[in-house]
Amino acid sequence: MKDLIINTPSLQSIKQKYVSALFTFVFWVVWIFLWTPLVTLIGWILGVDLVIFQMIELGGYQGVVADFILFLLCVALMGGALAIWAGYNFVRFRNVDRRTPLPPVTNSQLADFFKVNEVILSTQQQTQCLSVSFDDEGNIISSTKIVGKTS
Repeated sequence: MKDLIINTPSLQSIKQKYVSALFTFVFWVVWIFLWTPLVTLIGWILGVDLVIFQMIELGGYQGVVADFILFLLCVALMGGALAIWAGYNFVRFRNVDRRTPLPPVTNSQLADFFKVNEVILSTQQQTQCLSVSFDDEGNIISSTKIVGKTS
């Protein structure tokens, strides 16, 4: 059985999207309004009336407002600095592809790095099970093919 509700927001007109957003907002306000008595009871139990007395009636909010303005100024300065840095990086790197893959390592490079013969390296690469011994500096000192082991 097909669903009776069609949920395809991409097919809605702009008017339908705004009406849907308005209804969502209205019903969220109603939902919050229904919780007001419980929130008021919790606030009364926790002593929020003392906060109202100190902050509103005695004017304690003025210090908070002054601090909030300073906070907004700091956020604006830091945001501006980040915007300038992002703009600089955009101008500097906009046509540069820095994520190119590294070239593959060749067998001769591997043999030079591990200080082994290329023929031995080729044999080791073809072996299914290999035991390798290292010295204290991490150099390969011996390798042995393990016979009879299968994965």
